[in-house]
Amino acid sequence: MTAISSLAARVDGVRAALAAAEVDALLVMEMVNVGYVTGFTGSAGYALITGDAAVLITDARYTLRARAECPHFEVVIASSSGGYMEVLKAQMAAHPSVKTVGFEGARVTVSQHAHLTKNLETVELKSTENIVEALRAVKDAGEIAAISHAIVVAEEAFLSVKGLLKAEITERDFAIELEFAMRRRGADTMAFETIVASGPQAAHPHHRPNDRIIQPGDWVTVDWGASVDGYCSDMTRTYLIGPTSATAEQVKVYDTVLQAQRKAIAAIAPGKNGQEIDAIARDHITAAGYGDHFGHSLGHALGRVVHDGPGLSTRAADVILKPGMVLTVEPGIYIENWGGIRIEEDIVVTESGCDVLTHLPNEMEVLGA
Repeated sequence: MTAISSLAARVDGVRAALAAAEVDALLVMEMVNVGYVTGFTGSAGYALITGDAAVLITDARYTLRARAECPHFEVVIASSSGGYMEVLKAQMAAHPSVKTVGFEGARVTVSQHAHLTKNLETVELKSTENIVEALRAVKDAGEIAAISHAIVVAEEAFLSVKGLLKAEITERDFAIELEFAMRRRGADTMAFETIVASGPQAAHPHHRPNDRIIQPGDWVTVDWGASVDGYCSDMTRTYLIGPTSATAEQVKVYDTVLQAQRKAIAAIAPGKNGQEIDAIARDHITAAGYGDHFGHSLGHALGRVVHDGPGLSTRAADVILKPGMVLTVEPGIYIENWGGIRIEEDIVVTESGCDVLTHLPNEMEVLGA
């Protein structure tokens, strides 16, 4: 559970942003953001933060949970799951100094906005952008520890089933075994749908596992992660399936991806931007002759969800790295009818560079030789 001091600091962070957003209060409706600022783990609720009040609105399904998890918030229970607006109206009446309420412009739907406008007639509604997300971008020590734990769960699970990754198993069956192993080691759920991509199907970066039987000589890319206590891990390894020996081209492609990743990780430091880190890996892959085969971004932010904000890409010049940011670094080369290779680590930006949080070896390995 997140320490109350950390949660209080998040509320303070929201309050500090209210003036710049020119609002008196922020209404948080997106549940990942609600959980971040309140500590609430339920599936339904709003958080209302003003200059001097912090209110969590939920319904009777979560009364006891909300009171236990959110002692620094006033917990108000709606009459039903459809009674949230009645509570919001009452809160506006209880806080007459609130004249302008910010809502999450990128999260609130058109119908939700219409409902807010109809019911909150005494205040002005104003769209805000990334108030909570900006706070989420930099992780505190507890969050980094939670992500590290999710990494350990995923890695230990993978090692327990790695011996099954050989010719004769299907992609789907290996994915099932890996997901079951993560759940047995404490994962609340998968951080995302596990990817197992073999042979020519490994040329699809986000391939969905199917009933293809893995064959000798295949590349197999496994991209997996666990969600534990509200935080995610995300890692990728690519293996050659034996019994076979790697060809010169296979060795070249794998080494190109690995060295691109290592160069990018070595360059990560506070003050640099996501575009320049992406360029380091991309330029290395291009110089090796594979630039047309690396089509996705180098990495993304990682945290309460697996894609927890912008990270390292050709469009990330405005993403300035700060200590505490947790990111993936995952270059790849994908060649139609040949296969693909991706290697992914999770890193945290430090005061002087970065630390790699993932631990599994990433040198080229032939399995089942």
